[in-house]
Amino acid sequence: MRVISGTAKGFSLESVDRDNLRPMLDRVKESLFNLIRGEVTGGRVLDLFCGTGALGIEALSRGAESCVFVETDNRLAKLTEENLEHCRLSEKAMVLRDDFFYLATRPVPSDYLPATLVFADPPYVMVEDPNKRADLFETLEELCGEWIAPDALLMLHHAPMPRALWPTELLTHLESRIYGNSQLTFFEVPAEEDGEHDSE
Repeated sequence: MRVISGTAKGFSLESVDRDNLRPMLDRVKESLFNLIRGEVTGGRVLDLFCGTGALGIEALSRGAESCVFVETDNRLAKLTEENLEHCRLSEKAMVLRDDFFYLATRPVPSDYLPATLVFADPPYVMVEDPNKRADLFETLEELCGEWIAPDALLMLHHAPMPRALWPTELLTHLESRIYGNSQLTFFEVPAEEDGEHDSE
């Protein structure tokens, strides 16, 4: 894996060989960042299920203001920290060793501002299984407000499911793009829903 563009262009990223670790291919990553280029510069990023940090690091390299990486696996979280140091981007980053499904119950860091751009790259089964998909979206909705800003753009990376039913009333489905064995699905958090969601 490598950083494709920006201040850390060409830097290699360390990874590990695990069955459940499925890094986004460079050609898919490049297409993603071409699509969201207007959201990256100056954006505040939340990289969920970050693995070794490739997506958030790419965003920082391309001019994102900050990125919070969330990863439950201690080894992967450590690799993310090492990759950030290698790319000289640690000062703009925070790595949280935490379970995504408990994140909404945690106090936000004192200097944290809600993310304007969110990457969610969970294990494919979490999106393919209807029950797991419902839990995933319930938690994403719970993060809106303190963790995710109104009008934020959220990207979900998953196996191709062109006719998927998205179990959410808060997040607005914008579009989906399929690249071989990967699908990128984009959602928006409507500004007008922020206050109503927090009060529920």
